[in-house]
Amino acid sequence: MRVAFFGSTPFSCLIFKALWESHHEVVAVVTQPDQPAGRSMALCPTAMCQHVESAGVPVLKPAKLRSNPAFRAELMEHQPEAFMVASYGRIISKKVLDLTEFPLNVHPSSLPHLRGASPVRTSLLQGLRETECCIMRMTPRLDDGDVMLREPFTIESDWNFAETITHLGEVGGELAVKALDQAADGSATFTPQDHQSATHSTMYTRDDTVIDWSRTATGVKDFVRAWDPDWGALTGLPCQKRFKLWRVAVQDPPQGTPPPKPGVIAAVTRKAFWVGCGEGYVRVLEVQPESKPRMPAGSFLAGNKLEVGDQLGTDCGM
Repeated sequence: MRVAFFGSTPFSCLIFKALWESHHEVVAVVTQPDQPAGRSMALCPTAMCQHVESAGVPVLKPAKLRSNPAFRAELMEHQPEAFMVASYGRIISKKVLDLTEFPLNVHPSSLPHLRGASPVRTSLLQGLRETECCIMRMTPRLDDGDVMLREPFTIESDWNFAETITHLGEVGGELAVKALDQAADGSATFTPQDHQSATHSTMYTRDDTVIDWSRTATGVKDFVRAWDPDWGALTGLPCQKRFKLWRVAVQDPPQGTPPPKPGVIAAVTRKAFWVGCGEGYVRVLEVQPESKPRMPAGSFLAGNKLEVGDQLGTDCGM
């Protein structure tokens, strides 16, 4: 089938790759406009745009989709038979969706659970071990369309956000090709979602990255890996400087340590330190001091002093 692909993120790139390598033809890519980024706030194209630069596919960057007949006309010049949407980042208007019989979307959650913009991050923050990748027919509303295909997916306990996205993207790419195969041969079937059971993910900000040490040790580990490798999980040192944790393990400290107290350092060795949680301890393995690069905890401890009883997170200027 001739497909117009909508996407903006690294997850989108994985779905595009599967379509590009299939027998289907990607005739156009629709992505968000270039956005200011970095300290200079220079305009930067989306990850999707950068990914397809060498593919020779026409790239459309409409500033808006609603009330934009010029965009619709330009899109239809490429004669797509189906749309495939994956992490595009905007609600697609009904007039655009009505341009094809098959406006399909790749959504990495167990719909109707975790509709919305951040299902993968939310899955990690909630400590989910089982989820799904779905193909659904798009509507102008948020992720409430009928589901065409589902594929169960296990989230490994040590995967960070990027690793989880990568593996889900590989599954989603295979599903996207299968969905287009069924659309082409007339075998596609759709099942309505149970809207009464719907839950939603949210758009996160950096304020959401602050560690709550009253969580269980497993909860803290899940929280830390949910922000790796982009934002990092944030806490504060006793000197009131910001401090990011990138990797921790659920592990008891050496024998003889006191019961865990949330955010209190329970033990320190040359290569690691342990922090108490609401229940249990985490061993801190990789950190990032303020204005410094990521480093092993041992490298940080070689030049900085932490003591048993120090409190993390009391004041990090947030």
